Amino acid sequence: MNREKILIFGPSWVGDMMMAKSLFSNLKKRNPKCIIHLAAPRWSIDIANRFPEIDKTIPLDFSHGKLDLIKRVRLSFSLRKEKYDECIFLVNTFKSLFSILFAKIKLRTGYIGEWRGLFINNNFQNNVLPTIEKFTALSKSKSYEPKIIPPSIKFDKTRGIKFLSKRKIPHHKLVVIAGGAEYGPAKILPQQKYAHIAIKLIEKGFHILLVGSNNDEKINHHINELTNFQCFDITGKTSLKDCIDIFSLSKYFLSNDSGLMHIAAALKLNQESFFGSSDPKHTPPVNKNSFINYLNLECSPCFKRECPLNHFNCMNQINESEVANRIICAIKK
Repeated sequence: MNREKILIFGPSWVGDMMMAKSLFSNLKKRNPKCIIHLAAPRWSIDIANRFPEIDKTIPLDFSHGKLDLIKRVRLSFSLRKEKYDECIFLVNTFKSLFSILFAKIKLRTGYIGEWRGLFINNNFQNNVLPTIEKFTALSKSKSYEPKIIPPSIKFDKTRGIKFLSKRKIPHHKLVVIAGGAEYGPAKILPQQKYAHIAIKLIEKGFHILLVGSNNDEKINHHINELTNFQCFDITGKTSLKDCIDIFSLSKYFLSNDSGLMHIAAALKLNQESFFGSSDPKHTPPVNKNSFINYLNLECSPCFKRECPLNHFNCMNQINESEVANRIICAIKK
């Protein structure tokens, strides 16, 4: 089997990067001798560095929402030196294609749309399949039929313990709550429900750890406030690398539909995920230990950032007492 060098332009969202792990695994299965380079936003490189399939990462520093044509053209010239056999696009924007304009890569694989057919010569038709299936399909060839490989990620429990110990946070009987979501409030379980669950678990002797990005600070602070500040809050104080190692220590993980949810799934944690405006058929946690809370109301999924009907029943009608009891029973087993 010939040595094959593949360049992949990875997604911006953390959850999508985790779903892309199935593609990386399939490419190595298709050709164990292949070399995979991943070009991705700098914030997701921590995740990529935990994937054994990735041989090299290329951080991208393009401004969000801008063409950055000069930067992209410069990148395309630098990529030419690598002499890639194939480039696979996991991003759907037309501007991303300028990054290989002068790279001289013969096989260019991706989903068509936004005039992308002008650049891509190994075309896949867009469809409504779950994200992990769409990404996995891009490894298909005449001699190889891919199958979904559940994402997994390397972790370091010792490093996680050191991180928590330095901050005097217990690492035993730990339950992690990621109360935010980057997309918007319609994806977020109300804070009083998270607080109710947290209080019930604290009464049973568990330690609650609140995590998330800087954008989640107000949300998680409110959860902690509702518990009379009985939780440990490290929101905005971790890298994705830290999160992976810390999560590996937890007995249970709770979150909305978010990137951190997919990291927890890759770690095969016991987890509860809450879906409101988004669709668990498209972006489910690929984890047999996950319980998906989704009411499947007539108005959902709406895919809106805020509830268009102003009642938010898709989240407000979730029974937090049932969730707390389920977690307590599961941890006792």
